[in-house]
Amino acid sequence: MARVLIIDDDQMICRLLLDMVTKLGHHGACENSRDTGMKEALSNPYDVILLDVQMPDGSGLDLLPGIRGTRSAPEVIIMTGFGNPDGAELAIENGAWDYIQKSDS
Repeated sequence: MARVLIIDDDQMICRLLLDMVTKLGHHGACENSRDTGMKEALSNPYDVILLDVQMPDGSGLDLLPGIRGTRSAPEVIIMTGFGNPDGAELAIENGAWDYIQKSDS
């Protein structure tokens, strides 16, 4: 069973992903801001972190080095509704496992 942290300011996305993670038999947690997400990542070990890019309190990409430097060194999957090649390249170069674009529909 993996421990998954979802950091996304969209509460509906968080609930949807958290429901999917738990139905797959994993433990999940959700934070709705960049700052509370980082605090949670530092406080508890996670195997995977699903991280949104654009949040009201800043860019999720800024959290990558700190998250990857935690004791559990989780894999980070970047999620964004505003994908661009430069952001994807930056995410991968800074240790993200993958970079996926959220669907508009």
